Amino acid sequence: MRDEPILYDLTDSPFCAKARICLQVKGIPYRRVTVTRRKLGALRQLNPLGKVPVLVDRGHAIVDSSAIARHLEADHPDPPLLPADPVARAYCSLIEDWADESLYFVVGAFKWLNPANRRVALERTMRELDGGPLAPLVAYFATRQITGRYRAWRYTAASLPHFEDRMRESLAWLAELVAGRSFLLGRTLTLADIAVYAQLAWMRLYAESRLLDAHPAVAQWIERLDAIPAVGEAFAAH
Repeated sequence: MRDEPILYDLTDSPFCAKARICLQVKGIPYRRVTVTRRKLGALRQLNPLGKVPVLVDRGHAIVDSSAIARHLEADHPDPPLLPADPVARAYCSLIEDWADESLYFVVGAFKWLNPANRRVALERTMRELDGGPLAPLVAYFATRQITGRYRAWRYTAASLPHFEDRMRESLAWLAELVAGRSFLLGRTLTLADIAVYAQLAWMRLYAESRLLDAHPAVAQWIERLDAIPAVGEAFAAH
């Protein structure tokens, strides 16, 4: 359709998963453009940083998953993903920011610093970015670039116990938040749930998924979101 929104994304990105979930929960038809190495030029015309997700809606490019979520909330208010109450809305935004920044950094450390996760980390991302003969070279440079960012902060594979401690603390907080509740803010799915789920759902693919075993309340919360068709299908989209 001519006016159908276009989402530039990668399957193996928690922020793209977050954008897809928001679109599907709101029942908005959209077209996905999976970014490959050959499409990076087109992506940079929309976002000079070359990062996904980018949503093109009626000729306007919205960059960043949080901006996309708020754009959709403004244009398609039902079902709401941000609470109407200002205090609850602020709380929801704080959890979203914590997920996007802190949880992302920790799960990313598991993904890229733990050699046990390297194959899973590269498999889908490299297949999408470049499934051709250059895939091993692209994988090498992608890994070097991302691990280099962690090294700049003095984090290496030897830092994994530190990140495990941080995740244990985070999961303990989440267990308290979901105790006796269906969702993080009560009985209704919000952007807070989507943001945290988009990070932790990926962790189940890594060796550190064992950390979830100590917090069955969190694991059950993840399973509740899996069971919501719009959420589970958007996460698993390929």
